[in-house]
Amino acid sequence: MDREIAKLIENYIDEIKKAGMLETKPVERAFRKVERHRLLEWVYLPEEEGGLEYTGTKLTKKKFGPQDPELLKIIYSDQALLTRLDPPSSTSQPTLVANMLELLALEQGMNVLEIGAGTGYNAALMQEIVGKTGSITTIDIQEDVVEQTERLLKAAGYDKIEVLAKDGARGHPENAPYDRIIATVGCSDLSFRWAEQLADEGFMLIPLQHGGEGMDPLTKIWREDDKLSGRFVGVSGFMSIRGEMEVEQRTGFAKQRSLCSKEPTAEYPLFRSLEELNELRKKRCDWDKFSSLSLFMAIVDERACWYSLYGEKGGVAIKFKEDRIALYGEESLYQDLKSLCKHWEEMGKPGLSDWQLEFFPRNRAREIPEGEMAWTIERKFSTEIAVLKSRHASRDRKIDPVQ
Repeated sequence: MDREIAKLIENYIDEIKKAGMLETKPVERAFRKVERHRLLEWVYLPEEEGGLEYTGTKLTKKKFGPQDPELLKIIYSDQALLTRLDPPSSTSQPTLVANMLELLALEQGMNVLEIGAGTGYNAALMQEIVGKTGSITTIDIQEDVVEQTERLLKAAGYDKIEVLAKDGARGHPENAPYDRIIATVGCSDLSFRWAEQLADEGFMLIPLQHGGEGMDPLTKIWREDDKLSGRFVGVSGFMSIRGEMEVEQRTGFAKQRSLCSKEPTAEYPLFRSLEELNELRKKRCDWDKFSSLSLFMAIVDERACWYSLYGEKGGVAIKFKEDRIALYGEESLYQDLKSLCKHWEEMGKPGLSDWQLEFFPRNRAREIPEGEMAWTIERKFSTEIAVLKSRHASRDRKIDPVQ
């Protein structure tokens, strides 16, 4: 069986490499060393006759046994795997895990705080990279998750990792300062307590929600003078954080599913710029560029979620796989979507790297000068200013996407 596991891991790494998410030797070595199946006792898999349900999908709970070759193939594939349903918990998609580890730029001896322990797989990978002189602290709000994760990590040889049951919004000052802070959960906001626990040259990597639930661009954040600065470095979609930072979602998963499960009231062809983005999707390349319009929509319009608008008048969704735009409400929503696309084009089709971010305690943000292309997003604890560097002028708008 050891030989079979080794072969599965080799194929698994090849798959992640082909996706362009595994670039450096330390991260690759970690993926070769940490056995994903040793941190799982069961998973929930889609099955038409399944007796369980999550987000509208029927599921069956599959207990893991080391002699189950079919389940091992699933574990060593590029899939996120559900490990709990209520409240949900999972082990993230491996290509996303690899991408985030590359973005963290971990080094031997670093001290890392992780918000969202999950199965412990990410923590084990990070421990391999920071080595014996480094430290990993991982936090999860679910006590049963912590119990299982701590037990399985120890059995797999990672007893040095500290696994804590507490609200991640508070961080863990006892082990600070941290060279890196990473969240593996969709965050409606950032915690200023995390910033207080950062080392002077440290930074955070946060899937920070912009738009509806599950739209969480990867955001690098660091301390700079009297504010926190940031930039977008990737795309992701996570389950939402719970506890102190939890918010009532304006466009939650259930609302997204409900709207798009209906018959559209009208359909339209894709605009030219959308056809270009669709080509990127079909080629499975440059996901950051593919997501650029979606991010722009989420920043400038509070109704946006991925490539859709949701409002009191219904919704409108860009359906790339079907080469069409589907309207589920009043025609004015389609016109609003058309205007957003035109606005994005007029600004030169800005991508993720064209935005500069600033974060302040709520209602204490700086004044935005006349002519600066900036949008203000009021969150539960912070005010975010998203600044777009472009030669075109635009008025700022104040939006509140998460409450």
